[in-house]
Amino acid sequence: MPLDATATLTLQALEESVWRDETRFDHAYMNAVLHPEFTEVGRSGRVFTRDEVLEMPAVSIDVDIPRATFSVQELVADAALVSYETVPRESRHGAAHRASVWVCVEGTWRLRYHQGTPAAR
Repeated sequence: MPLDATATLTLQALEESVWRDETRFDHAYMNAVLHPEFTEVGRSGRVFTRDEVLEMPAVSIDVDIPRATFSVQELVADAALVSYETVPRESRHGAAHRASVWVCVEGTWRLRYHQGTPAAR
């Protein structure tokens, strides 16, 4: 059964929340959002553990997420792939393709995996 509109909008809001300074660097918020086994492969290719992400120092996140690039797809029951592009407003880094795997655990969506890949321009 495909994801309903509520689940799709929830996942979009959650994904966007990890790009906002006020939530990304809120330890309690991110602790609740990140799955206990979360890992991230950053745009640079570096692998980050959940603990490393939670302990990152606050920095300004200055990207746009164009709505046209945003996609939510059900993988299996209680798991979804969210994909999109990020475009920096002012940065030496270029655009990146992003992909996140979210899992629904006991009725709550948790971010299990995230990867950023430089976009060819």
